[in-house]
Amino acid sequence: MIKLQEFRSQIDNDDGLKKKRKLLISVCVVFIALNITGATLEETNTFIFKLKFTKAASLSYLFVGTILYLTLRYFGYAREYHEKLFNFWTSRLLSDYRVLNFNPHEHDFTGLLSPAIKVYAGDEPGIQSPSYKVTGLFKRNLTYDSKSVDEYGVDYFYTANIELNRFDKKWTRRKFLSLLKFEANYQFNAFIKSRENLDLYFPYFVSLLALLSLYFKPS
Repeated sequence: MIKLQEFRSQIDNDDGLKKKRKLLISVCVVFIALNITGATLEETNTFIFKLKFTKAASLSYLFVGTILYLTLRYFGYAREYHEKLFNFWTSRLLSDYRVLNFNPHEHDFTGLLSPAIKVYAGDEPGIQSPSYKVTGLFKRNLTYDSKSVDEYGVDYFYTANIELNRFDKKWTRRKFLSLLKFEANYQFNAFIKSRENLDLYFPYFVSLLALLSLYFKPS
Protein backbone atom coordinates (compact mmCIF):
# COMPACT_ATOMS: atom_id res chain seq x y z
CA MET A 1 0.00 0.00 0.00
CA ILE A 2 1.16 3.50 -0.83
CA LYS A 3 2.67 5.43 2.10
CA LEU A 4 0.96 8.56 3.41
CA GLN A 5 3.90 10.85 2.65
CA GLU A 6 4.10 9.58 -0.91
CA PHE A 7 0.35 10.05 -1.24
CA ARG A 8 0.61 13.66 -0.07
CA SER A 9 3.31 14.32 -2.65
CA GLN A 10 1.08 12.91 -5.39
CA ILE A 11 -1.73 15.30 -4.49
CA ASP A 12 0.58 18.30 -4.12
CA ASN A 13 2.19 17.63 -7.51
CA ASP A 14 -1.00 16.86 -9.44
CA ASP A 15 -1.30 19.97 -11.62
CA GLY A 16 -4.49 18.74 -13.27
CA LEU A 17 -6.24 18.35 -9.93
CA LYS A 18 -5.05 21.74 -8.72
CA LYS A 19 -6.25 23.50 -11.89
CA LYS A 20 -9.69 21.90 -11.71
CA ARG A 21 -9.98 22.75 -8.01
CA LYS A 22 -8.93 26.36 -8.53
CA LEU A 23 -11.31 26.87 -11.47
CA LEU A 24 -14.26 25.30 -9.64
CA ILE A 25 -13.71 27.35 -6.48
CA SER A 26 -13.26 30.59 -8.49
CA VAL A 27 -16.54 30.14 -10.38
CA CYS A 28 -18.37 29.20 -7.17
CA VAL A 29 -17.04 32.23 -5.27
CA VAL A 30 -18.15 34.58 -8.06
CA PHE A 31 -21.62 33.01 -8.11
CA ILE A 32 -21.94 33.19 -4.33
CA ALA A 33 -20.86 36.84 -4.37
CA LEU A 34 -23.44 37.68 -7.04
CA ASN A 35 -26.23 36.01 -5.10
CA ILE A 36 -25.34 37.38 -1.67
CA THR A 37 -24.69 40.98 -2.72
CA GLY A 38 -27.47 41.11 -5.32
CA ALA A 39 -25.02 42.44 -7.90
CA THR A 40 -25.48 41.76 -11.60
CA LEU A 41 -22.87 40.89 -14.14
CA GLU A 42 -23.32 43.43 -16.91
CA GLU A 43 -20.41 42.57 -19.19
CA THR A 44 -17.76 39.94 -19.62
CA ASN A 45 -14.72 40.29 -21.78
CA THR A 46 -14.01 37.22 -23.93
CA PHE A 47 -10.88 38.81 -25.44
CA ILE A 48 -12.66 38.97 -28.82
CA PHE A 49 -15.91 40.72 -27.93
CA LYS A 50 -17.95 41.75 -24.90
CA LEU A 51 -21.19 40.12 -23.77
CA LYS A 52 -23.90 41.96 -21.86
CA PHE A 53 -26.33 39.91 -19.77
CA THR A 54 -29.84 41.34 -19.50
CA LYS A 55 -31.65 38.34 -17.96
CA ALA A 56 -30.43 37.47 -14.47
CA ALA A 57 -32.21 34.10 -14.49
CA SER A 58 -30.43 33.01 -17.64
CA LEU A 59 -27.09 33.98 -16.14
CA SER A 60 -27.88 31.96 -13.01
CA TYR A 61 -28.69 28.87 -15.09
CA LEU A 62 -25.42 29.30 -16.94
CA PHE A 63 -23.52 29.43 -13.66
CA VAL A 64 -25.35 26.39 -12.28
CA GLY A 65 -24.58 24.35 -15.39
CA THR A 66 -20.93 25.43 -15.28
CA ILE A 67 -20.60 24.59 -11.57
CA LEU A 68 -22.14 21.14 -12.06
CA TYR A 69 -19.85 20.42 -15.00
CA LEU A 70 -16.73 21.61 -13.18
CA THR A 71 -17.70 19.59 -10.09
CA LEU A 72 -17.96 16.42 -12.18
CA ARG A 73 -14.65 17.20 -13.85
CA TYR A 74 -13.02 17.77 -10.48
CA PHE A 75 -14.45 14.50 -9.16
CA GLY A 76 -12.96 12.69 -12.14
CA TYR A 77 -9.50 13.91 -11.12
CA ALA A 78 -10.03 13.45 -7.37
CA ARG A 79 -11.67 10.02 -7.42
CA GLU A 80 -8.46 7.99 -7.21
CA TYR A 81 -7.37 10.04 -4.19
CA HIS A 82 -10.70 9.47 -2.49
CA GLU A 83 -10.18 5.72 -2.93
CA LYS A 84 -6.66 5.87 -1.51
CA LEU A 85 -7.80 7.87 1.51
CA PHE A 86 -10.55 5.31 2.04
CA ASN A 87 -7.93 2.54 2.01
CA PHE A 88 -5.83 4.42 4.58
CA TRP A 89 -8.48 4.74 7.25
CA THR A 90 -10.09 1.33 6.63
CA SER A 91 -6.72 -0.37 6.99
CA ARG A 92 -6.35 1.33 10.37
CA LEU A 93 -9.86 0.18 11.25
CA LEU A 94 -9.05 -3.46 10.50
CA SER A 95 -5.75 -3.15 12.36
CA ASP A 96 -7.59 -2.31 15.58
CA TYR A 97 -7.42 -5.44 17.73
CA ARG A 98 -10.90 -4.67 19.06
CA VAL A 99 -12.24 -4.97 15.52
CA LEU A 100 -10.11 -7.81 14.14
CA ASN A 101 -7.00 -9.59 15.33
CA PHE A 102 -5.36 -12.66 13.81
CA ASN A 103 -3.56 -15.23 15.95
CA PRO A 104 -0.93 -16.85 13.67
CA HIS A 105 -0.29 -19.70 16.10
CA GLU A 106 -3.88 -20.90 16.16
CA HIS A 107 -4.85 -19.57 12.71
CA ASP A 108 -7.87 -17.99 14.31
CA PHE A 109 -9.39 -14.54 14.75
CA THR A 110 -10.52 -12.52 17.72
CA GLY A 111 -12.29 -9.20 17.89
CA LEU A 112 -15.65 -7.87 16.84
CA LEU A 113 -15.51 -9.19 13.28
CA SER A 114 -14.31 -12.69 14.15
CA PRO A 115 -17.81 -14.27 14.26
CA ALA A 116 -18.44 -13.08 10.68
CA ILE A 117 -15.43 -14.98 9.31
CA LYS A 118 -16.44 -18.55 8.58
CA VAL A 119 -13.37 -19.62 6.56
CA TYR A 120 -10.25 -21.23 8.01
CA ALA A 121 -7.19 -19.03 7.66
CA GLY A 122 -4.99 -22.07 7.02
CA ASP A 123 -6.97 -22.83 3.88
CA GLU A 124 -7.51 -19.21 2.91
CA PRO A 125 -4.32 -17.28 3.76
CA GLY A 126 -5.69 -14.15 2.06
CA ILE A 127 -8.18 -13.68 4.87
CA GLN A 128 -5.29 -12.86 7.20
CA SER A 129 -5.09 -9.42 5.58
CA PRO A 130 -8.60 -8.55 4.39
CA SER A 131 -9.86 -5.27 2.96
CA TYR A 132 -12.93 -3.30 3.97
CA LYS A 133 -15.51 -2.48 1.32
CA VAL A 134 -18.61 -0.29 1.34
CA THR A 135 -21.13 -1.70 -1.16
CA GLY A 136 -24.14 0.50 -0.39
CA LEU A 137 -26.10 2.23 2.34
CA PHE A 138 -25.31 0.28 5.53
CA LYS A 139 -23.87 -2.52 3.40
CA ARG A 140 -20.35 -3.70 4.19
CA ASN A 141 -18.07 -6.49 2.97
CA LEU A 142 -14.73 -7.96 3.86
CA THR A 143 -12.75 -8.89 0.76
CA TYR A 144 -9.61 -10.98 0.42
CA ASP A 145 -7.49 -12.65 -2.26
CA SER A 146 -8.34 -16.27 -2.87
CA LYS A 147 -7.35 -19.06 -5.23
CA SER A 148 -9.27 -21.88 -6.84
CA VAL A 149 -8.90 -24.46 -9.59
CA ASP A 150 -10.94 -24.43 -12.79
CA GLU A 151 -12.37 -27.43 -14.64
CA TYR A 152 -9.05 -27.93 -16.44
CA GLY A 153 -7.04 -28.09 -13.23
CA VAL A 154 -5.51 -24.63 -13.72
CA ASP A 155 -5.18 -22.29 -10.76
CA TYR A 156 -6.91 -18.94 -10.96
CA PHE A 157 -7.09 -16.05 -8.52
CA TYR A 158 -10.12 -13.99 -7.55
CA THR A 159 -11.41 -11.66 -4.85
CA ALA A 160 -13.62 -13.39 -2.31
CA ASN A 161 -16.32 -11.52 -0.36
CA ILE A 162 -17.71 -11.91 3.13
CA GLU A 163 -21.01 -10.06 3.27
CA LEU A 164 -21.33 -8.44 6.67
CA ASN A 165 -25.05 -7.86 6.19
CA ARG A 166 -25.81 -11.56 6.52
CA PHE A 167 -26.54 -12.30 10.16
CA ASP A 168 -26.73 -15.42 12.28
CA LYS A 169 -26.59 -16.33 15.96
CA LYS A 170 -22.93 -15.31 16.26
CA TRP A 171 -22.71 -12.39 13.85
CA THR A 172 -25.70 -10.26 14.85
CA ARG A 173 -27.18 -6.92 13.85
CA ARG A 174 -26.07 -5.54 17.19
CA LYS A 175 -22.44 -6.38 16.41
CA PHE A 176 -22.86 -4.91 12.94
CA LEU A 177 -24.04 -1.64 14.50
CA SER A 178 -20.97 -1.69 16.76
CA LEU A 179 -18.85 -2.06 13.62
CA LEU A 180 -20.53 1.00 12.10
CA LYS A 181 -19.69 2.98 15.25
CA PHE A 182 -16.02 2.00 14.92
CA GLU A 183 -16.18 2.93 11.25
CA ALA A 184 -17.70 6.35 11.94
CA ASN A 185 -15.04 7.07 14.56
CA TYR A 186 -12.13 6.18 12.26
CA GLN A 187 -13.66 8.04 9.34
CA PHE A 188 -14.25 11.17 11.44
CA ASN A 189 -10.70 11.11 12.82
CA ALA A 190 -9.30 10.65 9.32
CA PHE A 191 -11.31 13.62 8.09
CA ILE A 192 -10.30 16.10 10.78
CA LYS A 193 -6.69 14.96 11.23
CA SER A 194 -5.72 14.58 7.59
CA ARG A 195 -5.27 17.78 5.59
CA GLU A 196 -5.72 15.74 2.40
CA ASN A 197 -9.36 15.10 3.25
CA LEU A 198 -10.04 18.78 3.80
CA ASP A 199 -8.20 19.72 0.60
CA LEU A 200 -10.12 17.18 -1.48
CA TYR A 201 -13.59 17.79 -0.04
CA PHE A 202 -13.48 21.59 0.29
CA PRO A 203 -14.35 22.21 -3.40
CA TYR A 204 -17.48 20.05 -3.02
CA PHE A 205 -18.52 22.14 -0.02
CA VAL A 206 -18.02 25.38 -1.94
CA SER A 207 -19.91 23.95 -4.90
CA LEU A 208 -22.85 22.98 -2.70
CA LEU A 209 -22.80 26.37 -0.99
CA ALA A 210 -22.85 28.09 -4.38
CA LEU A 211 -25.87 26.10 -5.55
CA LEU A 212 -27.70 26.75 -2.28
CA SER A 213 -26.98 30.47 -2.53
CA LEU A 214 -29.21 30.56 -5.60
CA TYR A 215 -32.25 29.70 -3.47
CA PHE A 216 -31.34 31.57 -0.29
CA LYS A 217 -30.16 34.85 -1.77
CA PRO A 218 -31.57 38.01 -0.18
CA SER A 219 -34.60 39.49 -1.90
